[in-house]
Amino acid sequence: MKTSFKYILFISIFAALGFSREFLFVNLNNRLYSLFYHHNDYILPKSLSFFYQFDYNTLYFIKYPLTVLYFLAYFFTSYFTIKQLGGHKKITQSVIYIYLILLALASISMLYNYFVNQKFDGDEYTFSRWLMGIAQSPLVAFFILASSKLYEKIQTE
Repeated sequence: MKTSFKYILFISIFAALGFSREFLFVNLNNRLYSLFYHHNDYILPKSLSFFYQFDYNTLYFIKYPLTVLYFLAYFFTSYFTIKQLGGHKKITQSVIYIYLILLALASISMLYNYFVNQKFDGDEYTFSRWLMGIAQSPLVAFFILASSKLYEKIQTE
């Protein structure tokens, strides 16, 4: 497969993931807002109308498995992108390490916040969301891909 086609393919996959994630979470958050403040002025798209059957707490906790699902989708997409375009086993393995570090730090932050502060919001929650935001974006793959190109250049000199 040509390299330019691979770039287009992986950029398209990342774009589709980003759009679907944004579409899902924005509408889910809007539904949560409507339920919390008892506003019925926001209408969900037909593809997400099944959210109407759930109460606030259920919808709130649905966000966690969805976050894990998108985390995994971005991990596998990043991994295969680097495997196809980066070419070096060490660099490909770095995707695994970076995602494990992001997951561990986000989990520790959330667990600390829940067990020590006994709440789901606060600075630790914000930090955890920020880390998951990095994991659920093409930033990891793009950074490692750029690094792999530098690595190749250094190896040839």
